[in-house]
Amino acid sequence: MTDDTTAPGEPNSAAAHSLLRTERHLVRLTFWQTILSVVGIVIAILALYAALTESAAVRQQTAAAVWPFVQLMVEDYDTGDAAGFSLAFTNAGVGPAKMQDVRVSIDGKVTRNWSEVVASVDGDANAAVKRNFISNRVLRADETVVMFSTNDADLARKLVAAVSKPRGVLTFCYCSIFNECWLADSRKELQAAELVEVCPDFGDDTYLN
Repeated sequence: MTDDTTAPGEPNSAAAHSLLRTERHLVRLTFWQTILSVVGIVIAILALYAALTESAAVRQQTAAAVWPFVQLMVEDYDTGDAAGFSLAFTNAGVGPAKMQDVRVSIDGKVTRNWSEVVASVDGDANAAVKRNFISNRVLRADETVVMFSTNDADLARKLVAAVSKPRGVLTFCYCSIFNECWLADSRKELQAAELVEVCPDFGDDTYLN
């Protein structure tokens, strides 16, 4: 007579063993899924960093390609019998310069137009002059704009004396097409204009010519 009686606990033991193996597989699977997820996140972060770095580099290269550099030029001559004077702005950069406000002061007094400039140096109001506006205009690369000039000998000599430091002070600000702005002051090194977040508003002190 065959004894088909199964020992108590054997089926439960087999089921438990099978369940344990399944749990181990699940743990391993979860572990590798976690590793892959972490790797994916790291790769995504690296890709984002690379994209941002490349974007910043491209922007810097683009900004350099349209960098403006506005220079103040004062020219004068005096032969004894004749004299002349001119004050001009030239864009020596490679991109357009958006000129903002310009301020001119002589002996500590702001001059807002040509008439006030002439009066400040006791010049002849009827002297022949050439002038042009410079505030709030765009200077293309290599463009020069003469702010004012005269061949009246007496007035020219007075203007030369007036622009000599520290009597005359000229302050101007300009921006690139990316709105990077520089502030220049004739009392400082004009070849090293100060980088500013935004150009100052000179308001009623703006030179209008």
